[in-house]
Amino acid sequence: MINQCKIQSFLTLIVMLAMLSTNASCQKTREKDDVLVTETEAAEIAETAVAERSAGVAQATTESTEMIASSSQVCGSTHDTTFQASKTMGAVSYNQQSQLHWSIQCTNLIPQTAQLTLTGNGNFTSNHWDGDNQASGTMTITGLQPQSTTYNASGTYTRTGNLTGDLRNSNPTFNCVTTVTLANLTISKSSQQITAGSGTVTVTASGAGGQSTTLTGTLTFNGDGTATVVINGHTRTFTL
Repeated sequence: MINQCKIQSFLTLIVMLAMLSTNASCQKTREKDDVLVTETEAAEIAETAVAERSAGVAQATTESTEMIASSSQVCGSTHDTTFQASKTMGAVSYNQQSQLHWSIQCTNLIPQTAQLTLTGNGNFTSNHWDGDNQASGTMTITGLQPQSTTYNASGTYTRTGNLTGDLRNSNPTFNCVTTVTLANLTISKSSQQITAGSGTVTVTASGAGGQSTTLTGTLTFNGDGTATVVINGHTRTFTL
């Protein structure tokens, strides 16, 4: 009888521990689902605003330098153009239309700088996120002089739109404003590839219930076709 009582007590203890573990796990899941956007998710959202495969600022900047290079660079001249880009690569796709306006500034009659404004709209699908966006930005692009082998871009790019994630028990949906500030982004004139640069990224998510979350991090272009974003200690490196 004593052994049987011990066995029953032991089994009861196991059941209680299992229930506590299950409750803790459910609590953690609820807490995560109650968070509007996590650091991991913010880093992924930053990636969509930067990467070329989601029509982010990397694509906008390289497309802009190509447009500037192919246009007349008469001192003081202004230019406008519209271009549309779309692509599907498996589960990843985008469709984006952009409008560019820029003016050429010279020193001693030699083109030096283009002041650029950008607006656009579109949609994209990535591995974890679907979204639509309104894009806007202003940039200063230097290196127009013929002897320069690179362009250098600095400025701010913002995407605003609705995002739906596919990575939780309860998929988050919210309005999101992602702002990328670029500093000394270097683009090779020969390859049109981004070879260096840094910046910051800010992700602000707003839910239907009025809640809002803002996360800010750093951005580094590694020169090997990748970029790295760090938000609150969470590091994500991705292909441009």
